[in-house]
Amino acid sequence: MSSLETLSYWFIFQNDYLLVVKNGQSQLPTATLLGPLTSSLLRQHTIGIFNNIVCHCAELPTDITLDPPFELISLRKAFELFGVDWYAAAVKAKSIITWDKNHRFCGRCGQPTEHRPGSFERVCPHCQLTFYPRISPCIIVLIKKGDQLLMARSPHFSAGAYGLIAGFVEVGESLEDAVHREVREEVGITIKNVQYFNSQPWPFPDSLMVGFFADYDQGEIHIDHQEIESAGWYRYDQMPGGPSSNVSIARKLIDYFVQLSSAK
Repeated sequence: MSSLETLSYWFIFQNDYLLVVKNGQSQLPTATLLGPLTSSLLRQHTIGIFNNIVCHCAELPTDITLDPPFELISLRKAFELFGVDWYAAAVKAKSIITWDKNHRFCGRCGQPTEHRPGSFERVCPHCQLTFYPRISPCIIVLIKKGDQLLMARSPHFSAGAYGLIAGFVEVGESLEDAVHREVREEVGITIKNVQYFNSQPWPFPDSLMVGFFADYDQGEIHIDHQEIESAGWYRYDQMPGGPSSNVSIARKLIDYFVQLSSAK
């Protein structure tokens, strides 16, 4: 993408889909390209400067149909198209739209909230309760056993896709506590040597994914059939289909493990 045409890009969502302009290749719209659609945009916010370009977000009403060159693509597909350079902007844009939609009314007294200009805050004028964009911490862990790693498949994964053990952090527990609990609950084994790897915002719906490595300790795999469809140990060069997103922290964990294992 080039900043020569304009100084701003727009991340515009209709439900969970992102608006792009298909002009030989998919690109984010500028104000000029949006044209008459601009007057229909809801929840408009400036989200910051990314790659030296000012970025905005907005929502498109569901009753508006789009004609070429506009099209809607899933956010996951957008991550693949635009890559890591625009990942942070896309995640922030989706999170801001979700926050603005979900906190139109006060959860304490039910009154309509108001947006505080110049900030990502919605305030209840009646009881003064303030609502900020939500961040839900979630752990994900790659479990090693020699040159093997544990991969699992959830029923909601796309066909053939396998991933790592993951889950939300519960109230009152540390990130490390959550790692041990999720592994124990989902596949019935114990782990040791839990080590932090990296973190990543993930807007499905509003997670902060915190990645870890861990070593297998003991136990046989016994899956929780409510969460896991199948799980097993796979050698680094004989893995089943991996995570569907190439920009996910799951993919980064796996790629790092494969790199280390193949170098031995």
